[in-house]
Amino acid sequence: MKTPSQFSMKLKVFLPFFPIRFITAGMLFILTISPQFISAEKKIPLLDSLQLLTPKDIKVTIFAKGVNRARHMAFDDQGVLFLSQSIEGKVVALPDFDKNGKADQSVAIISGHRAPHGLAFVRIKDNYYLYVAEETKVIRLKRTHKPFTYGTPETVIDDIPSGGHYTRTIKIKSDKLYLSIGSSCNVCIEKNPLRAAISRFNLDGSGGKVFAKGLRNSVGIEFSPYSGELWGVNNGRDMLGDHHPEEELNIIKNGKHYGWPYCYESQVFDQDFGVNFDCPKTEVPAYTFVAHMAPLGLAFYQKGALPKRYNHSVFIAFHGSWNRSIPAGYKVVRLKLDPMGNIVFHEDFISGWLKKNGSPNGRPVDIEYSPEGELYLSDDFLGVVYKISAN
Repeated sequence: MKTPSQFSMKLKVFLPFFPIRFITAGMLFILTISPQFISAEKKIPLLDSLQLLTPKDIKVTIFAKGVNRARHMAFDDQGVLFLSQSIEGKVVALPDFDKNGKADQSVAIISGHRAPHGLAFVRIKDNYYLYVAEETKVIRLKRTHKPFTYGTPETVIDDIPSGGHYTRTIKIKSDKLYLSIGSSCNVCIEKNPLRAAISRFNLDGSGGKVFAKGLRNSVGIEFSPYSGELWGVNNGRDMLGDHHPEEELNIIKNGKHYGWPYCYESQVFDQDFGVNFDCPKTEVPAYTFVAHMAPLGLAFYQKGALPKRYNHSVFIAFHGSWNRSIPAGYKVVRLKLDPMGNIVFHEDFISGWLKKNGSPNGRPVDIEYSPEGELYLSDDFLGVVYKISAN
């Protein structure tokens, strides 16, 4: 649904001249981009032709490029964006100290790790920590000196089951760590209770308990600034055709079951799986979307640097389908909220990453609200981070 004030325009994503410095294997490389528009390169040839459909009062620019397999993000207490590059095994910092809207450099924080993904920062007494969720463990690193000197990684949660949906997402609230772990399969009964669930731990990794289950793969989770509740987008099972199950946004509550693998959508029994379960006892989604669009990240936006009409919103990044006869997703959707944080309607916010022939020209992953009140969006297909601001 679109509001009457929603107008769109095609935007050629551009990047004025600036240097990006990459630190790799102890060597410093300087990549200089001189044309006004992004020139094609061997690694990301599609950037040159990228055209995004965006509201006329919104602009999208490239904040950082050359960050291959860009995944989840978090801002530290200096306002610096940190980014995980899961397949690359890295976490990097992307400072913009001169505030020109572009990353000054890519600073390696960790490298050679196993699928680092979820990131979170927290201060514990006088120490400041970066938590990183890897495929089989959660580690934390204490910052020893500003801006980017961190100590030796310490494992706080170990023996996380590997394989299947292998990315792990974390959030920290009220001195508790919430860890989302996806399923090992499309549809099955898991042997490990950590699978297809969100678990809650103390910050030192002790006291772990399953918080909510029946969540096949909730990659994007975030606490509502309105209610304090945990919201999460979930990727439903495959192989039930183009239209089911619809993708879900859930309000995730302690002790609740969200259906998988027995039920989907609003308590619909999965006849294809066929294992008896009391579906009416499962939680109903707070909102649903077209099936198989793969929501991976979400960000609450109460107010900030965007035009006022975007106040009270949730922005969701859809990675895009792989198993629909007609591809869907590859976009950012806006949920309009009322001043109390209740969902009113949804509309497309940014699209254009899906070409007419059905092939991708980018794949949104995570979306983050910045300390300056703007939005940042990662793209693991093009290896870039976009900045979304007022036009």
